[in-house]
Amino acid sequence: MAYLVLARKYRPQRFSEVVGQPHVVRTLQNALRQGRLAHALLFAGIRGVGKTTVARIVAKALNCEEGEKGEPCGACQTCREITEGRFLDVIEIDAASNRGIDEIRELRENLKFMPTRGKAKVYIVDEAHMLTREASNALLKSLEEPPGHVFFILATTEPHRLLPTIRSRCQRYDFRRIPVGLLVEYLRSVCLKEGVEMEEGALGLIAKESEGSLRDALSLLDQALAYGVRTKEELIEAFGLAEIEWIESLAQALLQRDLAQALDLAERAYQQGVDLSYLAENLAEFFRHLLSYKLQATPSPEDLSPAESSLLRALSMEVEIEEALLLFKELLRGAEALRTSPYPHLSFQLTLARICELGKTVALREILEKLKTLSSEAPSAPSAPSAPQTPRVEAGSWEEVVEEVKRESPSLGAFLSTLEPPLLEEGRFRLLVPTGTLLEDQDLQERLKGIVFRKTGRPLEIQLETHHNPREALLEKDELKEALSILGGKVAWIKPQERSEK
Repeated sequence: MAYLVLARKYRPQRFSEVVGQPHVVRTLQNALRQGRLAHALLFAGIRGVGKTTVARIVAKALNCEEGEKGEPCGACQTCREITEGRFLDVIEIDAASNRGIDEIRELRENLKFMPTRGKAKVYIVDEAHMLTREASNALLKSLEEPPGHVFFILATTEPHRLLPTIRSRCQRYDFRRIPVGLLVEYLRSVCLKEGVEMEEGALGLIAKESEGSLRDALSLLDQALAYGVRTKEELIEAFGLAEIEWIESLAQALLQRDLAQALDLAERAYQQGVDLSYLAENLAEFFRHLLSYKLQATPSPEDLSPAESSLLRALSMEVEIEEALLLFKELLRGAEALRTSPYPHLSFQLTLARICELGKTVALREILEKLKTLSSEAPSAPSAPSAPQTPRVEAGSWEEVVEEVKRESPSLGAFLSTLEPPLLEEGRFRLLVPTGTLLEDQDLQERLKGIVFRKTGRPLEIQLETHHNPREALLEKDELKEALSILGGKVAWIKPQERSEK
């Protein structure tokens, strides 16, 4: 007898055996028990998560001779024939091969005939997005108003490619990726049934490589058992997954800015024929998880093994958010460049070298502390006695005016926030504005005057200054020049410091 692969041998035959889709199973079972199952169902999700399997279980539940409502028995003749694919009233159609209008017309002609043996005729259309537009349009009427004994189940990995008119006539069920932890638990139970032992780390690696697909996980396990794999190291050797082992080493080399170690790992990966694009994408994914751990305590634990979670949690305590974000951004940019580069080997090494030469990112609080130190150390020139100043409008009330302006004109409000509050003279405000700015425009001046009067009840006088440009004066300050030389930045915006009332 031919060998039956694990993916077929352990294919669920009842709702209770379905893995990782409790939301779908519960809804379908309730609908079957209450007699409220829709005549057109759409199962959407990635490959290998149970779409066709659940469709067959629904067909069994509709035609089962002995089972309870909502759960087929799996043992009666009808259930066995559906499992073996020879029950005449359950018709499976591969839309990739039967995608034309002629096949759909033949299907429509057969709808009027009553079931041969069962209680209902069930049409399972796999890869439904492959139907042509003409075939999809021909199916519309049948989907909307089929005979009472007919049920349609459309399965697809790309629901967005279905016509909106098809989607609107179906009751949609979204199948989720199966979490890594659940996959590991299921694979462990399969190994127990097969009478083999496999290391937890190897099962975790298989689960991660399957990317949430149960069928892919069972296929990988089948291949591993054929090779004689028992440990994680043997699995890496058998499948050529050495890059997975290197991601942590590469990540730590980048965090330590160890260029020699990073280039050595990249060279070894290249010599062993590792897909560098895949390696770069996984490295970027590692830093995405690291950033998530830095921002929140328990991000997406179902996507990671306990060992990975522990490492990420430890590394997140050693890096700042700015550094994790910077490395994630640079690696993502490098991965994108790698896909189109004619020299992927050199491109990957260049990405690693650029990251290592960035130097450790300075935390924002350290920048602010340095700026305060520079400001306090700068020599202050003696100022001449000045005449008594005209009182200015209170900072709080002026900020309210600025916020009101921002709501009506964001650009004007942003400009006003860089100016000193206006002077208060004889019941009116006098605003000093440098020349060559937005407020040389008469329309903007009138709009601003109207807002100020509406907000404060006082008129506003706008006076253009031709002798003073606060931005240029600030840019000439020695402490600012020194800060820019140390930090390697540039001035993007200048906002006066808020004055506190004493």
